Amino acid sequence: MSLRHILLIALCFASITFADQLIPEHGKYSTQYQSDWSTLPTGDVLAKHDLSKIPFKQVNGEEVRQVFANQDAVHVKDLNYKVHWDRPVDKYKSTLIYIANVKEVVLENINIINTDPDYKAYHSILVEGADRVIVRNLYLAGTVQSYHLRLEGCGEIFIENVEIAGVQYDNRPTHRLGGGIFINNGASGRGGINNTGLRAEHPRIPGWQVIQNCYIHDNSQDDDHRRNQDGILIHAPSNGLLFNTVVENWLRPSGDSAFDLGFRRVEPEYQDKTFRVERNIIRNCTFLKTPGRGTGPNTLFLTNNILINTTIGDYHGGGGDNRYVHNTFIYDLNQAPQDLRQLALRGSQGFSCLWNFAGRTFYHNNLVYRPAGDFFMFYMNDQGDPQKYRQVYADNNVYAIDPIPSSYLRSAVKGLKVKTFEDWKKDTAQDTGSLVVKPATVPFVSYDSGDFRLTHNPWPNATQLHDRKIEGVRLSVLKDFDGKARDTAHPTAGAFEAPLAQ
Repeated sequence: MSLRHILLIALCFASITFADQLIPEHGKYSTQYQSDWSTLPTGDVLAKHDLSKIPFKQVNGEEVRQVFANQDAVHVKDLNYKVHWDRPVDKYKSTLIYIANVKEVVLENINIINTDPDYKAYHSILVEGADRVIVRNLYLAGTVQSYHLRLEGCGEIFIENVEIAGVQYDNRPTHRLGGGIFINNGASGRGGINNTGLRAEHPRIPGWQVIQNCYIHDNSQDDDHRRNQDGILIHAPSNGLLFNTVVENWLRPSGDSAFDLGFRRVEPEYQDKTFRVERNIIRNCTFLKTPGRGTGPNTLFLTNNILINTTIGDYHGGGGDNRYVHNTFIYDLNQAPQDLRQLALRGSQGFSCLWNFAGRTFYHNNLVYRPAGDFFMFYMNDQGDPQKYRQVYADNNVYAIDPIPSSYLRSAVKGLKVKTFEDWKKDTAQDTGSLVVKPATVPFVSYDSGDFRLTHNPWPNATQLHDRKIEGVRLSVLKDFDGKARDTAHPTAGAFEAPLAQ
């Protein structure tokens, strides 16, 4: 085992200077979250690595893999490896860096490319049981059987400036990758130790957990095994934040969901959590998924995000609320790369799928734009309560969609038909303050180039300022994607605030 790039630290981590730090308070989260967003680049800019400047070394995974266990502190940094594995894939033996039961972990300036196209690596980095984990400035690429970065049973987590990238192993325009980031706080009833969904032998209760400024991209080809891998997967989110991250070209059947965020624990210590998802871009990804059967109360709060050709897959239970406020949703295959449009088709065809859905989901102050073509706002399968669509609470949205030729709510439940927006409002008593407008009337700054800001606000009376406290946590949206203050009287629908129409 090589220790050349490993530094074991037996002193307090306060002596280490970090680019940013976690702030365990709602509304603060990190220094960058509190910075001026008008000058803050998006995650695909901040986390993008220039590979020509990285001095990669060709290595054999079995010869350089690192294992640390039962230590006070581990600091791993400055690795630049192109890795090949000889042996068959194994969860631990073909994981490059494995850390177990450590008080404090720092991982920084690590660049790993897996050169095997056949998923011989299991993880790039696996941490099982740690009080505190800090991850920054990583580049992880190529195939993995599971996830590139997996943190299981960890307490406080802070991740920033991580790029996870697919690799073109052949001359096709698609890429192979694997899972991105997996924070596993467990899933009750899903096996593992004491049926907690955890395999870590020394799990911690999750503390505050923040991910920011990451870029995860290009999972569009696999070997037909359909590994059900996500860009960012969080089992049982704790209090925390997912901020300023870009996931793009995450397409089924190889990639499953850009974000999979679900309250999956039923034990009391995992309830009363609020996880904020803000200023992210999800571009050409089949799904954003929200599962989970936590008893709650818990809140998943998504605001100031841009979703392009991405369908919501909603199957969370009754103990938590999902709240979407001031997001911009775009459904248009012209916004997808030409070579990926067939793969991107599924995510472009509908707004939300209600699968085994029993919780409450709120949509307020959002802009939904579909310029042309067949489309559904909601699809409901036949699992669960046939009236489950009435757990959707929507108002003050702007729907810029062509007349839907089939139905507003498509349903596998026999006899249920909600064909038009007016039918939806009558059946559900929702969206009474929402507007349906012609797509051509939406004044984007430069739609074809992907600038979804608005030149002015044509709907000054459609939305209301979202400044409220929910379960004791203030979930306010007082500024937009660019950090511009929201108009307190007439905020603009969507992620971007615009001047009032003259």
